[in-house]
Amino acid sequence: MSSPSSYPKPLRRSFNSWQINSAREMHQLTVKSRLPHRLQPQVPNSQQAPEGAIHTVETPHSTTTEIQVPAKGHNGKCNNPQCVHCGAVIIPSPAASFPFNDTPSISINDWQIYTSRNPILSASEIEEFESILQVPVPEMIFGNNKVEVMNTTNGFHLIFNPLDALKTVSVDPKDMLKVSYANEWYKSRERKHRDDEDVVLEVFKPYDWTYTTHYKGTELVVPDPGFIRNDNYAIPQEKLTKKDPILFFDEMTLFEDELGDNGISTLSIKIRVMRNCMLILQRLFVRVDDVMLRIRDTRLYVDFEDGLVIREFKRQEQDYGELLKSNYLHHDPRKMLRDIQWCASKLPVIDIQREYLQL
Repeated sequence: MSSPSSYPKPLRRSFNSWQINSAREMHQLTVKSRLPHRLQPQVPNSQQAPEGAIHTVETPHSTTTEIQVPAKGHNGKCNNPQCVHCGAVIIPSPAASFPFNDTPSISINDWQIYTSRNPILSASEIEEFESILQVPVPEMIFGNNKVEVMNTTNGFHLIFNPLDALKTVSVDPKDMLKVSYANEWYKSRERKHRDDEDVVLEVFKPYDWTYTTHYKGTELVVPDPGFIRNDNYAIPQEKLTKKDPILFFDEMTLFEDELGDNGISTLSIKIRVMRNCMLILQRLFVRVDDVMLRIRDTRLYVDFEDGLVIREFKRQEQDYGELLKSNYLHHDPRKMLRDIQWCASKLPVIDIQREYLQL
């Protein structure tokens, strides 16, 4: 047996300076290659666009688009700067802390867009909401979240918020979904709102326990003649699919309820703003396990160049078992029924209503 001193000495491994320099250059090339071509002439990260800066952009139609962050009518401090490369609003700001308490905004010409994402309601706020609605609120309700759109020239003003959405939930018994465990769900809500077993619970009026809302936004100011119904006024997809940079994007949940562990009902909203147009998508998704699936979409499209506003309301619905059978080849078909995007692409359309407003 050989002694340890006879073992070959391990080679000393080290990096030469040229290897380190090559690695740095390769890293820089990798980072640079990931940037879009239009961003290659970089501005130092330390340079920030001044607050309230106005950017004018020439559009293909030789008109000038005036972009300002925060919006012209913004009150208070805005913690959402613009990206120095592409001008997009940074949401949330790198300096933001949880919970986010900020109201990002942007102006496009005479249009002002605001969003607000806040924590779930407190107990006192929930009591206030239930006193207004006279029905129990969903398990998770972000009552102070909102998306707001206004025009400073003609006064158009529309807002999306959870309280007004819940006001449209039906209290008509014929609109309520009847399933075997609906009564158990009602009893669980009674237990949740009972402070003392000896105290008789104040009876809430009947309501649609799936929180199916037909909310299309709250019209604070709509100039005459108002929205005109015309189902042929489709939202121009060619404008939305153009490769224009997205200057403002935000998404949030307005409320969510797991329906006593029997499914889910959630209302969410997304907004994206480009130089020439913007789109808001509010989506209600309801899944009652072994019963049915339902989607209610409200889209609000605004054309900044033509002053055209189009609002679309679409209903989709199908029996749970029927949709499950259509996905029988998937190894876990029930998993797909929890995918809202997949369900939106598969559920049959029951009805589409469109209306427009020319400003």
